[in-house]
Amino acid sequence: MKVWRMGSLLHTCLLSVFTLALTPFSSHASERSAEQEFNRVRLDPVELRQFLFHFPKGGDLHNHIDGAVYAENMIRWAAEDGRCVSLASHRISAPPCDPENDRPAVASIASNGDVVEQLIDAYSIRNYEMRPVAGNVQFFSTFPLFYLASVGREGDMLSEASLRAARQNTYYLELMQSWGMGSARATAGKFPGQDKETEMAYDLAIDQIASEAMAIIDSAEQRRRELQSCGREDADPACDVEVAYLAQVLRTFPRPQVRAQTKLAVRLMERDPRVVGLNFVAPENAPVSLRDYSWQMQMIAEETKDLPEQQRQVALHAGELTLGLVPPEELGFHVREAIEIAGARRIGHGIDIIYDSKRDELLERMANEGIVVEINLTSNEVILGVSGDYHPFNLYREHGVPLTLSTDDEGVSRIDLTHEYQRAVETYKLSYGDIKQLARNALAYSFQPGQNLFDSTDYKRFTGPCRRARVGQSPLTGECKELLASSKKARMQSQLEESFVEFEARFR
Repeated sequence: MKVWRMGSLLHTCLLSVFTLALTPFSSHASERSAEQEFNRVRLDPVELRQFLFHFPKGGDLHNHIDGAVYAENMIRWAAEDGRCVSLASHRISAPPCDPENDRPAVASIASNGDVVEQLIDAYSIRNYEMRPVAGNVQFFSTFPLFYLASVGREGDMLSEASLRAARQNTYYLELMQSWGMGSARATAGKFPGQDKETEMAYDLAIDQIASEAMAIIDSAEQRRRELQSCGREDADPACDVEVAYLAQVLRTFPRPQVRAQTKLAVRLMERDPRVVGLNFVAPENAPVSLRDYSWQMQMIAEETKDLPEQQRQVALHAGELTLGLVPPEELGFHVREAIEIAGARRIGHGIDIIYDSKRDELLERMANEGIVVEINLTSNEVILGVSGDYHPFNLYREHGVPLTLSTDDEGVSRIDLTHEYQRAVETYKLSYGDIKQLARNALAYSFQPGQNLFDSTDYKRFTGPCRRARVGQSPLTGECKELLASSKKARMQSQLEESFVEFEARFR
């Protein structure tokens, strides 16, 4: 099957895009054939995996870059970079190493299968159900253990995430990353005063950190291009995976540090078009998260209020909570406050909406305003113990709230996006039309700039200058050229439609 390529087309000659726009979209016959094949394999897990692996999935909007890396690569990078590791705690550390005091070089144990297996389990949720700790504890404990292995390997992480996406016919990623956030937290304590001069110095410090973070992105993208031979005849198809970034704020620190991180996130959104939004991350059940949640929502509103509306793109982890993990008094308001106070346009997880006393009212608003929920089925089961009918997946669907499927931390969870599609199909009896809508949602609700190609989320009609074309029948005409030239989002959506054409043609 021909691979759907995106990234390089979006940054080079628009002529190729216009040529693409003139390519006829899928016929109803091809779509029916693909649907029949889907119905044939849906009860066969092996065949369903193969079908969904090749199915065009649009994008992944909820993906933490550090958690996207599989433990095997973290161990390999640590060995190559001369890092050390504690065999007792499994924490990777900087040299010099000291094997006599439980800090051998990672390189010295990298061929020891038993030790490597222990490290993989420590850096992921593999076999978590056999351990004496809860899933949420195991999940969040992995990151500080392998963190140092990722430092200096930002481009390698980009390469791994985009390679995996390309293999699954997924060509857009919004990756959450915290580059520069540590420096922002350190800066917060240096400017305790409130006078104008201090504020100016604080602002300049944040601006300098933003420049440093942008340089990390530059370096990471250059490294990714080198690893994937981008721009050469032997370029990997992963070069065409479009990557954008969400600046992620760690919410478990003191208020001045959380505000400093938020200021950096906003500054990056203002200065770097690759940073398309911000997100708040880390466990919502942590003491600081519970204590400061409402304050954080208000602070987000304050810090983003001067952004132009088209740039005020906030996606928040909200409602990643359930009864038992926290007391009932801590449930039922997280999704609401993220939307009503912080102005979130996308909600990550959204589990505790089931405890909202005015749930239906909120669901109606989310449906009417197109506030999408990023669904992460595997991590919801591991972290919260919520799955199947206890998950609000069907609740959202019944109320018309748009959904996307995402991986959250595919390396830590030992999954991929195909796995999440398969899980959704098998658990919620989704149709072929359902999974096409999920894939289209991943682009329609992305934070990429520009007008949407479709006039509504039923995806039956194109918008504006493309309105004379019919989805599934007519080609996009020359009237669409202006829209495709001006809207990156519309170009991605156009290419996803072509990808459906190619995929469905296999079953005619």
